[in-house]
Amino acid sequence: MVPFEEFRRRVGYDLVGVPPLGCFDGLPPSEHPLSLFPDARSVVVVGTRIRRGQFRAMEEGSLWQTPGRWLTSFDGVIRVIESEGYECVPYAPADAPHMPRRPLRAGQCPPNGVRLSIDYAAAAAGLGEIGYHGMFMSERFGIRQALGLLVTDMDVEPSTGSPTGICDRCLACVQACPLEALSATVSTTVTCQGRTMVLGEINANACRACPNGVSGDSKYFAGADELHFEIENNQVKGDARSRFARGGLPNRLAAACGRACIAHFEATHDTGYRIPFRSREPWGFRPDEPRGW
Repeated sequence: MVPFEEFRRRVGYDLVGVPPLGCFDGLPPSEHPLSLFPDARSVVVVGTRIRRGQFRAMEEGSLWQTPGRWLTSFDGVIRVIESEGYECVPYAPADAPHMPRRPLRAGQCPPNGVRLSIDYAAAAAGLGEIGYHGMFMSERFGIRQALGLLVTDMDVEPSTGSPTGICDRCLACVQACPLEALSATVSTTVTCQGRTMVLGEINANACRACPNGVSGDSKYFAGADELHFEIENNQVKGDARSRFARGGLPNRLAAACGRACIAHFEATHDTGYRIPFRSREPWGFRPDEPRGW
């Protein structure tokens, strides 16, 4: 077994975690990472810091741009793993043309039928927790990171640590949403490695219509604009609901809720920046208000 600290040092990402495989026990095959590669011995979660400047133009309302929340390139970690004679499968599902719609072997999921929660895996790896708003938060960056997941037949020691209290349930995200899409009073809980995370109930239809910085980066991963998918019963129509998918919500990192979280996190944590993230009143409006454009 490869010691985790040695593996982390060689991989070199801002965030590296290896959750114990037992944390996925009880999940159906469509939500289990080993469904990607049945011979895998380890699940690896990596993350890179998103620079605060990538949120600046959206905060000022001067340029509409949203940082991606998922990693699509794993070259560094793949080189480390393959240099030792092992192989890995990065998680990046997409709907390819002429793809079979049925399992190719008994007991398997159909191709691209595995829908994983990278956020949950990152929390299980000790990298942080899922905040009340449903976005992953780390101790170092708050919501400002992009995450990726892969499975490998390299046997890597699981990482340790279980940070709590990163999300202090300040409800700044609730108060910032002009559409009132995130409930302040109705919530659900997710248990992970002995920790309980409280997640507010989210109206996915309202999120889909949000004009305050929401972006469709993927139905499940980068590549397909999820805002083009029809939502029914608070989830993407035609998709089975998982415990963690939260109804296929769009990318909210730079939306009103995400930016409120960044402002509060930096008001309560030393992030090293010389000026505060928020120095002016935040903007926001509803899609049913006159837009003047």
